[in-house]
Amino acid sequence: MRSAVLKYRPEIDGLRAIAVLSVILFHAGMPGLSGGFVGVDVFFVISGYLITGILLRELASGEFSIAKFYERRIRRIFPALFFVLLVCLPFGWFLMDPYALWRLGQGMVSVTLFVSNILYWQTTNYFTAALESPLLHTWSLGVEEQFYIFFPFFLGFVWRYARPWLLGAIIFVALISLGISQWGVQTGRVVAAFYLLPSRAFELLLGALVAVIAANVQPSKTPSLVAELMSWVGMGAIAWAIVLFDQATPFPGWRALIPSVGAALLLAFLRSEGVLGRMLSFRGLVGIGLISYSAYLWHQPLFAYAHIIGGQLGHISSFLLVLGSLGLAALSWKYVELPFRNPGFLTRSAVFSLAALSSAVALSVGGALVLTQGVSSRFTDEELRWWRFADIGLQSNYVSSRFGGLQQGFVSDSRRKVLILGDSFAEDFVNVIYESGRWEDAQIRTVYIPAVCQIVDVEQSVIQYIAVVDRPACARNPTVRSSKALVEQADIVILAASWSKWAAELLPETIEKMSLESDQRLFVIGPKSFGTVNIAELLALGEVSRGSIRHQPSAEILEVNRILGEGVRPESFVDQIATICGDDFKCPVVTPDDELISYDGSHLTKEGAKYIGRRLFDASVLATAN
Repeated sequence: MRSAVLKYRPEIDGLRAIAVLSVILFHAGMPGLSGGFVGVDVFFVISGYLITGILLRELASGEFSIAKFYERRIRRIFPALFFVLLVCLPFGWFLMDPYALWRLGQGMVSVTLFVSNILYWQTTNYFTAALESPLLHTWSLGVEEQFYIFFPFFLGFVWRYARPWLLGAIIFVALISLGISQWGVQTGRVVAAFYLLPSRAFELLLGALVAVIAANVQPSKTPSLVAELMSWVGMGAIAWAIVLFDQATPFPGWRALIPSVGAALLLAFLRSEGVLGRMLSFRGLVGIGLISYSAYLWHQPLFAYAHIIGGQLGHISSFLLVLGSLGLAALSWKYVELPFRNPGFLTRSAVFSLAALSSAVALSVGGALVLTQGVSSRFTDEELRWWRFADIGLQSNYVSSRFGGLQQGFVSDSRRKVLILGDSFAEDFVNVIYESGRWEDAQIRTVYIPAVCQIVDVEQSVIQYIAVVDRPACARNPTVRSSKALVEQADIVILAASWSKWAAELLPETIEKMSLESDQRLFVIGPKSFGTVNIAELLALGEVSRGSIRHQPSAEILEVNRILGEGVRPESFVDQIATICGDDFKCPVVTPDDELISYDGSHLTKEGAKYIGRRLFDASVLATAN
C-alpha cells in the first residue's frame, strides 16, 4: 500500500464548490435545481475519501493517533461552527418569538453534542417540516461526526488484524448501511433514513472505498481517455440528480447512489490535466470550494432570519442572500478557519481545552434558552398568550393527542358507536367533538389514514395520484377497506380529511364500497381554511382589528368543497365553509372571544375547536345527530 503524502487536488475543491452551490441555490429556491440537496451526499463522499486517505497514510507510516485525528477534526469543524452559533444568538434574541428561540436553544445543544440529526429526525414531521430553523442544516455535521467517532477505530482494527480484508470489510458495512437506507425508504420511514447515520454511512464509506483503492492502484495506469470518460459519467450523474430529483423523490435509499457514485467516480478518475479537471480547477470554483464549509454554515441562518423578517423571498433577494453567504464565508474562512487549521496555532492541549470551554458555553446558553422557554419572561402575559400559538410543537401535539388513544376496537354495550376515519383533519374533528361537549355518551373510535393516501376505496388503481415517496407509507397504513369490520359495527361513520380533488371525485364510489346499512349515519366533513397566520401581525393589530379580519378560501378549496357537496347526500355533508364563513365564504380568523381559531390556517387550536364545534353541532347537518 502506497504511503506517499496526499497531493493537493484543486479539482476536488471545484467539486466541493459544485456541491455547496447546489445546496445553497436549492434552499434559495432557484428554478431547475430541485435536487440540489444531493450536494450534501457529494460532501459525504468527499469527506470519506479525504479523511480515509489521511488515516491510511498515517497507518502505513506508523503515525496513526486518535488524539491527532480528533485534533484535526476540532481545528476543522469547531471554530467556524461556534462562530456561527455566536452570531445566530443576538439575531435570535431580537427576531424570534419565545418558542422559536427555545427551538434555537435546542439546536445549539444538539449541534454542540453533534446529535442535531437525531433532534431533527424526532421533531420534523407533517406539522414542522416547513419550520425555518437557523441550524437545521447542521444535521449533516451530526452524521459526519457520529461516523468519525467509530470509523478511525474500525479502520485501525481492520488494518491491524485483518488488513487483506480491509476493502471487503468496508464494502460489507457499506452494503448493510445501503440496505438499511433502502429499507427505510421502502417502508415509509423516509425521515429516519434521511437524517440518521446507519442509513447514510454508505456514502462516507463509498469515499473511503475509493481512498483504499487509490492507495493500492496507481492512477496513472488508467488510460487518459477512460479516466476522462468516467469523470464525465460521474459529473453527469451528479447533474442528473441535481436537476431531476425533487422533494417527492424517495430518498436516500438506492437513489442516493446516483450522486454518491458520481462523486466517487470523479474522485477516482478525475485528472487535473483533463478537460473536466481543468474546468473544475477554475480559480473561481476552487475559491468557492475552499470556503465551502463556511458557506454551508452561513447560508441557512441567513435564509432563516430573512424569512422571519420578510416572509417569502423573491429570486433577487434570494440571490443576494447567496452572495451574502459566500461573502461571510470568505471572511470566516480567512479570519476564523485558516488560523485554527495552522498546526502551529495553539498546542494540542490548548485546542482540546478551548473546544471543551466553547462546548460548555454553547451547552449552557442553549440549555438556558430551553429551560426558560426562550426567555419568555421578556414578554407580557398577553404577548405570551398569542406567541403560544406559534409553538407548532405544542399546537400540533394538541391536535393529535386524543386521536391515537382512540385507535382500538368497539366494546359491546348500549352506547352509540362513532367511527372517525381520516388524517390530521380527522384528529381536528375529534377535538371538535370533545371541546364542544357533544356525544359524551358515545364510544368514539378512530382510524388514521394519512393525507397523502386519502380516503379511497375504488376498483381502479389510484397509485398514479400518490407520490412515489409516499406509496410505501400508504401500503403500510390502514385504509377504508382494511377498516371494514369497524365500519360495519359503527352507528355513525365520519370521513374527515384534507381532501384532494381526485379523492373528492371518487368519494361516491368509496361510500358505495363501504356498503353502509340504512340505520347507519354517514357524515363527510368538508374542508376548512383560515388563511396564512402571522402571530406578530395579529398581536400588533389589537382585539378590535383582529375580530374584523376575514379570509376567503382559495378557489381550489372551494372547488373541492363543491365536489364533495355534490357527491354525497345533503344530509351527510358537513359544509364547514358555509357554516363557519357564511354564504360569502369570508372566514373569521379569531373567535368572538379573541382567540385564534387555527394556528396554521388549517388545524384548530383548542379554543378554535370549541368555537367550531358549537357552530357545527348547532347549525350544520350534525345537529340531526345530537
